[in-house]
Amino acid sequence: MSETDNTAHLASQPHERMMFNIAIFHFLLPAVLFATENLWLIFAVPIACSLMMILSIWIQAHRPANKTELVLAHWQCAWRRSRFLIVSYVVSLVLFIIAWAVLQGQEDPNMRMIQLAVIGWFCMIPISLTVVGLIILETSALAQARKGIMPQKMRL
Repeated sequence: MSETDNTAHLASQPHERMMFNIAIFHFLLPAVLFATENLWLIFAVPIACSLMMILSIWIQAHRPANKTELVLAHWQCAWRRSRFLIVSYVVSLVLFIIAWAVLQGQEDPNMRMIQLAVIGWFCMIPISLTVVGLIILETSALAQARKGIMPQKMRL
């Protein structure tokens, strides 16, 4: 493998990590966890795992040692995009907390749980939209990283 090919391979790793994060922790793991009786696991475990993956991207984006300018730029690009995912987690959590607080006025506990379950799915919309956007952005970035294109010059 030539040095240019190796650099392009190293530059594609942050985007591959983001795509892995999305594929495993936003599609596969929640589908597997649907079999559990604890509904909070469907949300908590994938988000916790995703945040650990985002932490690994952040660490690499802030460690310039032994990285070319191209490789470091792609790690920083993946970190900037990871922040969108973190913001979507916070927005969804705030929406869920607001919905939970409003539904505390519901007298019937069974009806409260039904309403919370329905509203809870609507609270996931920010995460869902962000994941779709990141799939598009990261697929494009991955292809361009493999060609050795700097993030500042990337096109969608």
